[in-house]
Amino acid sequence: MLISYIVPVYNAQLYLQQCVSSVLKQSYSNIELILVNDGSSDDSGALCDQYAARDSRVRVFHKENGGVHTARNLGIKNARGEYVLFLDADDWIDEETTQHIVQIAEQHPCDILRFNYIREFGHTSSVKRNTFVKEGLSEGIDCRTVYRQTMGLMGKEWKNPENFNFLATTCTSAYKRTLLAESNAAFESREAIGSFEDGLFNLRVMAKMKSFYYFDKPFYHYRKTNEGSCTAGYRQNFLQKQDLLFERLSALVQQESDPYFTEAFYNRIVFSCMELSLNAVKSDFGLWAQYREIRQILCNDWQRKACAQINLSDFSLKWKIYFFFIKYRWTLPVYGMTKAIRFLQKRG
Repeated sequence: MLISYIVPVYNAQLYLQQCVSSVLKQSYSNIELILVNDGSSDDSGALCDQYAARDSRVRVFHKENGGVHTARNLGIKNARGEYVLFLDADDWIDEETTQHIVQIAEQHPCDILRFNYIREFGHTSSVKRNTFVKEGLSEGIDCRTVYRQTMGLMGKEWKNPENFNFLATTCTSAYKRTLLAESNAAFESREAIGSFEDGLFNLRVMAKMKSFYYFDKPFYHYRKTNEGSCTAGYRQNFLQKQDLLFERLSALVQQESDPYFTEAFYNRIVFSCMELSLNAVKSDFGLWAQYREIRQILCNDWQRKACAQINLSDFSLKWKIYFFFIKYRWTLPVYGMTKAIRFLQKRG
């Protein structure tokens, strides 16, 4: 069974060796590593060519800079493996990752296999814990539940909203290549929709999936110390971009005609208010400008509509208080609590 790894590469010379080595040293050797050099201005492109010269399993594609979504899409188009995985150039995987995936895929030849990841903070590590996804094989209605959970959480799943995007990431999944072809899967630009581009991709793929397997093993190492990453700094016009994302998600919900998906969609919008507010407090525009931006977020039409229906009864106390203030648009306490959340995030 051939397994394809797709790595978009852009000015990643500081981290690329660890990333590539983690793939080429897999205990299961029947792999291909697709490196897509997205117009790097450092030595990344030359490094990619060196890896290809040393190992025939490495395939390199050079292109003009167009963003990570274009690099991943090019990788999908050229992948030949039975399963496809995505890996960011500043991250790495454990040596037995592929072996474990292949063993499960041979027993359960399902559409998507998913595992856990570890957040790497330099001197410390932290496993991202799952609080709601069922371990093992999901088919039928259970598979639909996974799809719905990727859109948004409901009921008691809300007890840990910090795990709201657990199913959104693409780098901790192995996708059957035929499923990607059937769903005509393609990534959209983060520049266009602000965030959740992985989640949107997953939702479009999951709409076609028939089976899903989750195993609670943290194989992927996500580097959180790279300040040059696209999630590190303040994002301009984030709210306007999120409006476009919500339109994309709304179109998916309308295709389902399912009240559970509608509720999950609105819950996602409410949850996004925290991400939007966290972005606001990253700005260097001063306290008053940060406050006004959060006020604008709370008064956004999508947020007002979503907050009108959210049920806070299943939240833990700390999150119930935070989202209560969001629901009723109390700007000052939302601002203060968001600053506190940001402080805790920076401490790791």
